[in-house]
Amino acid sequence: MKIGGFQGTTLIDYPGKIASTIFTCGCNFQCPFCHNPELVFYNKFQMNCTDGNELLKKLENRMGFIEGICITGGEPTLNSDLCEYIYRIKSMGFLVKLDTNGYKPNVIKNLLEKNLIDAIAMDIKSSFKMYSNASGVDVDISRIKESMELIRNSNIQYEFRTTLVPDYVMSEDVDEIVGYIKGANHYALQQFHKDKVLDPDNVPDKPYEKEVFYKLLKKHKGKFKKMELRGL
Repeated sequence: MKIGGFQGTTLIDYPGKIASTIFTCGCNFQCPFCHNPELVFYNKFQMNCTDGNELLKKLENRMGFIEGICITGGEPTLNSDLCEYIYRIKSMGFLVKLDTNGYKPNVIKNLLEKNLIDAIAMDIKSSFKMYSNASGVDVDISRIKESMELIRNSNIQYEFRTTLVPDYVMSEDVDEIVGYIKGANHYALQQFHKDKVLDPDNVPDKPYEKEVFYKLLKKHKGKFKKMELRGL
């Protein structure tokens, strides 16, 4: 594993659970509006990425206090030993939630088949036509579609979420995303904040007004079991 950070207690990252959060180093996307640039370009930022063994000892000390572990990034599915690492966490009795961009559907499939994750959150970056622009790399959309289907057909807690960023994710893009995942259990729209981003020169200074979110929620909330707004 390549692990670049740890948060001992969170009530946000694993909805409904008291959890700890593990941040992995490295990502296969370079979203200009990413709020964890030091994890994407960990060498440039001279991040001290560890193998995670010492962190497992910390988790042992938190047994009985926290219920779950959220593994986020960066992009956790880039780690070849992710399954083994999660198995070690699960053996302590913790629930595990994975945050992912969905670009490694084979890893997601393996984790689901082995019952190694109890919850998953996938970031849908934008409409398919805007996906490469929002992700900062050329994206094979078939891999995104496959992950969407795997997650929707799973029997675990899941959510899809999209961060609304002017020039990268517009209202019409959200309309298209809703068309892809209509009927899903949970969809969240998140506000963008430019306090720390990967490519500040190519990200607008001003986020959308709250009214944009309220209109989208009113328009689409009946198409999901749960739809919510975050960060407003």
